Amino acid sequence: MGSAVSSVLGGGGSGGILGAVGGIVGGIFGGPIGSMIGQAIGGMLEKAIEGGLNGAVDKLVKEHGMPKFLGDEVKQVVSNAMSKQNATSQQGVSDDAKKIAHENFGESIERFKQDFQNFIVDNVVDSMRGPDQKSRGGKVSAGGWLQAIASVMGKALGDKAQEMVKLSNDISKASTAKTKAAGGKDEAAKEKAAGEFQELMMQFQATSQEFNYMQTTFSTALKGLGEGLASVARKQ
Repeated sequence: MGSAVSSVLGGGGSGGILGAVGGIVGGIFGGPIGSMIGQAIGGMLEKAIEGGLNGAVDKLVKEHGMPKFLGDEVKQVVSNAMSKQNATSQQGVSDDAKKIAHENFGESIERFKQDFQNFIVDNVVDSMRGPDQKSRGGKVSAGGWLQAIASVMGKALGDKAQEMVKLSNDISKASTAKTKAAGGKDEAAKEKAAGEFQELMMQFQATSQEFNYMQTTFSTALKGLGEGLASVARKQ
């Protein structure tokens, strides 16, 4: 998903939000507070995805011809679904953990929200300009708009899954190199191989966390989109 996920959340060695959690928690905190901070960041990410999606809908309505009644329906249903998820995911998270999460990651999460909003708008507009829509004389049904948004979120999740596959392959190669170096006498080579392997493992763990957050949150958002479409269909 490019800047909307990888450059903000991590992967490819960038560290990112979830990739940095382990370093901050491991270096400063211990016990339940560390887990709570990660949970709080997940909640922030959920709200950012909700805000980015709603912001994208507003822009699609104002600038790109999405019907306002449809945009209002989408925002209401998605926000209701996401609020329920956030209330569940944040159970047991202390105010201290939330404060630490916001202080350390608030700006990055806000950038993610803006990038995610722009990503949705740009890709939905591209979809609307495609040959399938042009053949319909430029008229886009409610289903067309919602399908385009759903497709964009699916693409983002697919890109993150591909990143996990690549990291898995890199870990396999690094493991082989580590095993080979361990049988030699070059201590510097052993240390380098072990370090590279450990770094890739940390990247994979962070990327797996990102994927899990995205999958859960997108599933809730997509369910909301489906309910929004069904609601619009009943009113027509």
